[in-house]
Amino acid sequence: MGEKGAIRASRYLDKARCQNARKTRSKLMNTEELLRLHDETCQKCKLIMKQKNSDYTGGKNATDIFANFNSSTILDIHPVQGLLLRLIDKVQRIRSFTNDKQLQVSNESVDDACEDIINYAILAKAMLIEERKKIEQNLENQKQEKIYSILPD
Repeated sequence: MGEKGAIRASRYLDKARCQNARKTRSKLMNTEELLRLHDETCQKCKLIMKQKNSDYTGGKNATDIFANFNSSTILDIHPVQGLLLRLIDKVQRIRSFTNDKQLQVSNESVDDACEDIINYAILAKAMLIEERKKIEQNLENQKQEKIYSILPD
């Protein structure tokens, strides 16, 4: 399924959820439904991340999976902070929806904004894992350099 197909399917599911929600307004979501929503959302987010990662990092053969976020260093902004700025945009869209009960941009739903937040959180976690690895590697290299600097020639 291509990106356009995924978007169409997403809109169809959003519409179906709205119709079902109207039918069952008096019925609150139970744990089983919540966990089903979690599974469906995670599957959809993974598909979206796979598609967008290729688009935003330089294509299928790109080697830097965080290229889009790492480019924020040009402006002296830490890549994770740049990512968080984008996440805040999505939070603002949801805030607008809760205030106005509608969004002005029709090609992105409030569900899309929620899914983007999930993916941004996963990307931030991955970037922070990589950063910790680099810090640990630098510390290890410094220890090795210190050891070699004390050894006689």
